[in-house]
Amino acid sequence: MPLVIGPNQELDLDGLKSNIEAYEEAGFQGYVAFGCMGEFYATSDEEFRKIIDVAVDATKKIACVFGTTFHNTGECIKRTKYAEDAGADGVMVGLPYLIPCTFEAAYEHYRQVNDAVDDIQIMAYNNPSSFRFNITPELWDKLVELDRIKAVKESNGDVVHRTRVVSRIAKRINVFPGGENWLLGDALLGANGIVSVVGPGTPKATLAFFDACMKRDLNRAISFHMKFSELFGDVTADNEVAWLKACAEIGGLKAGPPRAPYAPIDPQLRK
Repeated sequence: MPLVIGPNQELDLDGLKSNIEAYEEAGFQGYVAFGCMGEFYATSDEEFRKIIDVAVDATKKIACVFGTTFHNTGECIKRTKYAEDAGADGVMVGLPYLIPCTFEAAYEHYRQVNDAVDDIQIMAYNNPSSFRFNITPELWDKLVELDRIKAVKESNGDVVHRTRVVSRIAKRINVFPGGENWLLGDALLGANGIVSVVGPGTPKATLAFFDACMKRDLNRAISFHMKFSELFGDVTADNEVAWLKACAEIGGLKAGPPRAPYAPIDPQLRK
């Protein structure tokens, strides 16, 4: 879900509300705000709280999940508790990323967040290209013992890693590939969800692809997989936020520019 920004870098809360309504009308089961492509790093604490308050109030029929990743465990817990108290259904938690974690530090981070909450569900977020740490199958052997961790968004693109992780934990927690490009392979191994990247621009296609994967309709699923993989060929680490926002706008949603210093997508690529 993109962070919705106005032309002068201000929050567009009306746009946020209209996007949530569009997600519900499209048939999505939920949304995740404040992911990496959703610019979790780009808001003040006051803006973070305002977005959660407005989004929870605007959400009527689907699950609302908010990223609470931060540079340190204490602030991550603070944000997680705010989301829980506001009525969110879940939080998505990546690891502190300025200094790489050790195995022990990564587990301790999740343990402290887990123990600080009462009812909210936690989605662990594995994205080693952003967080400089990879949640291995061996670490998952410990994480699945934490009672509030109910899901993972897996965004490590290594095929061997994904195979080992998904096959190891899919019967114990919900596995969400972090984009359409990984859905088919993960679904065959037991994944039962997706945190979509392209969905804001192509809701019908994303939902049809997901349905085909869940039903093991391989002829239909492979066709979608090839088309989505072509789309992902344009996404780079430099343009991914701008790419998501352009995709959402082309699909009729509100997005606006990335927050400074990052630039909108190249006009030719948008075309």
